Amino acid sequence: MILKNLWRLLVVMFIAMPIMFSCSSDNESPEYEPEYNFFLGEPNIIFDTDIGSSTDDLFALRLVYKFSDMGLCHILGGVVCRMGDEYIRLADIMNTHYGYPDLPMGVERNGVEDPNVYIPYSGISDLKNEDGSVMFPTSISNYASLPDGWKLYRKLLADQPDGSVRICAIGFMSALAQLLESGPDEYSELTGVELVRRKVQGLFVMGGKFGEDSSRPGYNFGHKSALGFSKRVLDLWPKTTNIYFSPSLIGDDVDYAPSTVIEDINWTDVNPIKQVYMNYNCNTGQRMWDALTTLQTLLGSDLFELSERGTIHITEDGLMPFVPDPEGNCYYQKYSASRTPYYLMLIRDATTTPPTELNSKKL
Repeated sequence: MILKNLWRLLVVMFIAMPIMFSCSSDNESPEYEPEYNFFLGEPNIIFDTDIGSSTDDLFALRLVYKFSDMGLCHILGGVVCRMGDEYIRLADIMNTHYGYPDLPMGVERNGVEDPNVYIPYSGISDLKNEDGSVMFPTSISNYASLPDGWKLYRKLLADQPDGSVRICAIGFMSALAQLLESGPDEYSELTGVELVRRKVQGLFVMGGKFGEDSSRPGYNFGHKSALGFSKRVLDLWPKTTNIYFSPSLIGDDVDYAPSTVIEDINWTDVNPIKQVYMNYNCNTGQRMWDALTTLQTLLGSDLFELSERGTIHITEDGLMPFVPDPEGNCYYQKYSASRTPYYLMLIRDATTTPPTELNSKKL
């Protein structure tokens, strides 16, 4: 009860604060002036996840569902940037279990080759109830029929008002790179870069190492075959649209212990997050990195202490430095020990809440 009351208080407090996503003026589109109250009220969210390896993706998705249940965001759809049917199936399980079976989903078919799988929990799709029925139903009948992630991005963005979409990218940059490189199609006459520049309010990404360790890209950006995609995103991303980085250093301190996760979901055993923690060793150094990116996407930047404005690029040597620049479009979260308990509190409260049945508010 205490956690739920604090959640409501914090949500009201941070939504009421001036959440500013300032960008440089855009001479190419002078008619575009974002609606300030719209952004404070109900942001449009696209999530882009590499679900199936680290469990923080599960908590990130749960946060998005929770905010949508409360009427604080609208989920446009999602992209699974880890290649393989077993990973889109996991996203399908989560969407279905938490009451979002009809969310548009895209898949990656030309992305990062052979990425590491730290906690191989895709096997929860095979779990059965005592009566032999599937424990976690899915809603998508044919994963081969799903669009490529970059194509779904184009469709979703084209249908939205200018400057209204926040992208929560907690995986590889492959679908985003292909989006930016795309040309006009049946959904929009705009190129991918122009579509992003017009429609996206901000990109929120998990990755990078800044401050004490300023040279390393981190896993999502720097994994062998991911590096090229990451470089293209940072090179092509419109300079008038902000990027907010959540470095791994920030999430390192947010430890949601496996025993606590299982205890927090005490009302049932039929829960995908609980079953992952009951069936797999999740005590592997897992932290809540992706969930922090998601919190910033949903609540804005007032929840976090941010760096000064600057630029971030990937060098020919594979490094990813942050360069302070008042004309830049990049920020990164800075470590704050005093705020860490609040981050974990919000993540835990979303986890402890059973799935809502208020489907009329969702779709």
